[in-house]
Amino acid sequence: MAKVLLIHSGLKHTQDTVEPFFKRLEVHLQNHCDCLDVRNILTFDERTFFEYDQVIFIFSIAMNCIPSSTLEIFEKLENHPKNKNTEVYALIACDEFEPEKCQLSEMVMKRWCEKENLQFKGSLKIGSHLFIMKTISRYVVANYIKTFAEAIIKHKNVQLQVTMLTDRIFMKTANKYWNKEIQKKQKQKMKDVI
Repeated sequence: MAKVLLIHSGLKHTQDTVEPFFKRLEVHLQNHCDCLDVRNILTFDERTFFEYDQVIFIFSIAMNCIPSSTLEIFEKLENHPKNKNTEVYALIACDEFEPEKCQLSEMVMKRWCEKENLQFKGSLKIGSHLFIMKTISRYVVANYIKTFAEAIIKHKNVQLQVTMLTDRIFMKTANKYWNKEIQKKQKQKMKDVI
């Protein structure tokens, strides 16, 4: 059994979009650890970070780049005494179809862990996360999250990635979403004119 910290380290306005993944991971982990602490960027306390055996960063990215809020956490932790046994995992979500867009953020996390003498154990990268929860693909993603949680519980290295089932489903869902958004804007314009 381990002490685990789940931290929403993304920007505040993006935390809602990864909340379903966060909650599902929390459910899989809660019965398999001595202590499961859930924090976000506002409730994070850098003084307690190294008391945990495992830390899982969860965030969404834009433009292939790690969020500034996660970088702020890294900066706060640089001057603190380290527990070299702390294992670090990441669940990284992007709105692009290709989960490979998360690789740069994963590399930054891995490099930070090396610099701080921490053990980076791997990640789950999720592509097209804005659409997944509205499609049948959410069941596939749920299985990946379960596999990711099992790897964390067993202290294993893990490299997983998942996206929507096909390019066609992604394009169809994206077009449906943007058409609805355009219709909302047009209705709002009509109300403003009247």
